[in-house]
Order: sequence, then structure tokens, then C-alpha cells
Amino acid sequence: MGLLARLLPTPVTRWLLAALGGAHDDRFARVFHASPDWIVITRLSDSMVLDANHGFEQISGYQASEAIGKPIADLNIWHIPEQRARIVAELMQHGTVRNALAVARRRDGQLRDFMLSATLWSMDGTAPSHAVWIARDVTEVNAAAAALKESEARFIGLFDHAPLPMCYAVSSVGFTGTQWNQAWFDSFGFDPKSDQGKSGLELNIWVNPEDRRRVLEIAQLNRTHGDIDAMMRRKDGTQRLFTVSTRVFAEPDKTLLVSIYIDITEQRSTQLQIEALNSQLEARVTLRTAQLQTANRELSDTLGSLQLAKDQLVQSEKLAALGSLVAGVAHELNTPIGNGLTVASSLEFRAQEFAQLVETGLRRSDLHKFVEDTRLAAEIVARNLERAGQLVTSFKQVAVDQTSAQARLFSLHAVASEILLTLSAVIRKSGVQVTVDIPSSIMMRSYPGPLGQVLTNLINNALLHAFTAGEPGSMSLVASVNDKDMVTLRVSDTGKGIAPDNLNRIFEPFFTTKLGQGGSGLGLHIVHNIVGGALGGQIAVASTQGLGTTFTLTLPLVAPGVEGEVQLPA
Repeated sequence: MGLLARLLPTPVTRWLLAALGGAHDDRFARVFHASPDWIVITRLSDSMVLDANHGFEQISGYQASEAIGKPIADLNIWHIPEQRARIVAELMQHGTVRNALAVARRRDGQLRDFMLSATLWSMDGTAPSHAVWIARDVTEVNAAAAALKESEARFIGLFDHAPLPMCYAVSSVGFTGTQWNQAWFDSFGFDPKSDQGKSGLELNIWVNPEDRRRVLEIAQLNRTHGDIDAMMRRKDGTQRLFTVSTRVFAEPDKTLLVSIYIDITEQRSTQLQIEALNSQLEARVTLRTAQLQTANRELSDTLGSLQLAKDQLVQSEKLAALGSLVAGVAHELNTPIGNGLTVASSLEFRAQEFAQLVETGLRRSDLHKFVEDTRLAAEIVARNLERAGQLVTSFKQVAVDQTSAQARLFSLHAVASEILLTLSAVIRKSGVQVTVDIPSSIMMRSYPGPLGQVLTNLINNALLHAFTAGEPGSMSLVASVNDKDMVTLRVSDTGKGIAPDNLNRIFEPFFTTKLGQGGSGLGLHIVHNIVGGALGGQIAVASTQGLGTTFTLTLPLVAPGVEGEVQLPA
């Protein structure tokens, strides 16, 4: 028993004593049978199982009663006979076997990994006659170890072949034995044969030791990860800027620290260049903004001057229109007033003759003739004065409409006729025939003054641009009402037409083909603004060179913002 006591733990020795009926009490036998490990006692002469504990039953799947009294080989437990032969040979040679690995077969055929220890002993102190076998099921332990080994191998493979410079260090107290991958050696220029396993401190790669302390602090503070930017020193002494990204994997008995080194030298240089460029751009934008603001102010001043000039030109246009109105008034009034003056002069002469006849002797026939001449003269004077009064009333209405721009109910035919009357002198001088085909039933509740200005500008524009002086031509004003409470007014001429390149520009301010020849370039611009503004309509132009031009005005019968209705003509 001395050898057994030395080879086996004290509890096992006691189990054996209890199993063999030694002097110890039943407590040792209970421990023997309660052990989770497999404990079997066999006889060397025939491998007969003398006893087996409960652990044997749990691990092998056999009942102890099935094994006791039978050779162990009958149970077919050994999966690999060569393992049994090697272990038995070692046991017989050395008297003991420690932690031998073997594969055993359970009763259900399942294979399990075992760690086996055995020793020989003698009951009478002479030659060994029995063997004690202790086995532990290490299947799960081996599987876990294999999985761990595979995981470690996979990690090492990934680590070694990673494209980024990496290192890892394992620590239970302090980090030692740093491992670097090939990408790190390529990046830093160190020799993997002589420098593998050395720490960054030993390799003197930290330009600023404070950066190294910050990395170690990540693990010391139990942080899972952290990134810092640090200047690193290569083996040749050159310095590069790296982002050191560290991850910490903590286990109960050790800590794994993994770091990745990303060279950001060029990136940071580019970033600084971009920042400098952005600063320059911001400065240039600020300068350009100031220049644009100055230019905008100058442009605003210029636009103000242009607007003032435009207003002055518009006023000139109005004065020119007023001049035309005055000329028309003078021309139209000249006839009735001249007629009246002529008759009045004749009547005065007849009165002088009548006075002489009274002094020399008045005959009845002379009296009758004087009375008849006086009556006729009075009729002529009255008729011409009435015509002059009608003209003054018409001119006054046109003047009021164009100066007040008040909305009222009016006849489109009447407004067109009044405008033609004011322009009669100019039209007569040009030799152009103007016809009006506007039903008198078309009534509008709108702005007759602005509408009259539109017609005046269109007619004057045609007289100035469409016809060559001395050549005959014609114009027409034609209007009709559609079913949408809109009137279509067409002002057409048979003149020379408008060049295609100019059609899209004729409504632009200051655009004229007669600059310095009586054209300001604002007539049609004013027309466009009035039609689209106060009158609430639209204007379009169509022209064919050599055939003439037509301006089409589409106007609402009731102008926007004007209250009231008009009755559509039947």
C-alpha cells in the first residue's frame, strides 16, 4: 500500500482500503462510490473487475454489477486496442500511468475521450497482484480546447495576413511579448526575425511617450476601445502620423489588447491643404461678395438712373401724345371755327352794306335779302360752333381719360373713334387709310384712358415704322367678343412687316429701329405693360415681312379689380 499511497491522492487510498475491507469505516467506501471519476479495481492475473464505483456507471453506461466478476476486455470499452496495449505495457513496466489519453466506447456505442491514470499494488506486500484504474471524461474539455486552438489559429492567420499594420499583447499583470504582423514590419521597417516580441517601448516607436500611456490607459480603465492620433517613429528615424485604433478583450485571467496602425500622414497633409484652400476660398468668397455688393449697389444706382431716364422718356411719350392731341384738336377745330369766322366776316360786310342802304334808301327787296343772308349766316355759324363744341367735348373726354386713368363703362367703338379723331391730322398727313370695324354694342367696364394710349401708340408705331413716306397703305381696327367675357381687338397694317430677329424684342424697353429718327423704344414697351397690367389682358404680334403686321389684344370686358358687369352683345 505504500506505493499506492504515493501514486494516488489520499482519498483514493482510503477508497481502496474501504473497498478491500480495511480497518477504516464506511465513510471511505461512500466517498469511493460518490466520486464523479471512473474508479475500477482489476486483478492482474485475468483482468477480472473486482469493484467499480458509481462514476464508472455514469461514464461507461454499464452497471457495476454487469462489470464485476468479468474481465474488463469483455465489456469492449477500449475503442483503440493499441492504446490499451500501450497503457498496459507502461503500467507493467513502471508500475504506474499518469494522465494517459484514450478513447473509450460507452455501452450505447458513443465514443468519449478519457484521461486515464493507473497503479499496481499488492495485497500481501509481495509482487503486485491488482491494478487501480481512475478515468475522467474529458470529451467536452478536449472539444473546447480544440475549438480554442482552432480559433487561435484562425486569429493568428488573420492577424498575420491582415493588410493593415497590427499588434497584440496579452497581459495578466503587465503587457509583455508584443506580437507584430507582417504589414506592421513592412510599414515600420523593422526586422521580424530580430524584433518580433519586442514592445513598442523597446523598439522606440513612440515619438511622444504620452501617446503610449494613453493607449495603455484604455486597457487600464477597462474601456473596450479607443482611437488616438500619434506621431510614430520608423526604424530609419522618419516620423509618420498614425491613427492607433485599440480594442480590448478582457477574460477572467488575462487581457488581450489589439491595436491597428493606420498611416494618415498624407491624409492629414491633404486635410491641412484642403483647410488652407477652404480658408483661401472663404477669403476669396468674402472679397468677391464685397465686390458683388459694391457692383450691386452700383448696378442699383444705374438701374435707378435708367428708371429715372425711362420715366422721363415715358413722360416725353405722354407729352408727345399730348402734342399730337393738341395738333389734332387744332386741326379739327380749325375747320368749323374757320367756317364760322368766314361767315361772320361776310355777315359783317353785309351789315355795312345794309347800313349804307338804310342811309341812301332801303328797298323792301334789300331788306328781305339782308334778312335771308343773316339767317343763313346764323345757321352756318351755329352749325360750325356746334361741331366745334362736339370736338371740344370729345377731346376733353380723351384728355380726362388719359390723365385720370379712371375706370368707367364705355363703348369700345367710341373710344377707338375718339382716338382716331385726335390722330386725324397725323393720319391724314401720312396718307394711310384707317378703317374701324368695331360693333357699337361692345361695352367695356375698364380704363378708357390707358386703352386709348395703347391704341395711340400702336397707330403711331405703325405710321412711323410700317410705311414708307409717300406710299399708300392701310390700317384696320377690328374687334369681336368671345363667349368667355373677353374681347379680341386686332390692330393690323399692310406695311413692310417686322424682321424675324426683332419679333421677340419689340416689347423690350428702349428697343427701336428708328433711334434718332423719332423713335424712343418705349412705345410698345408701354403698350405691353398697360395691356398686361391695368387692362388685365394679353398682347401678341404676328408679322410677315412685306405683307404687314397684326397686334392682337385679348382683353376682359371687365378689368381686374373693377366692380360691375357688362351685357354681352347679342
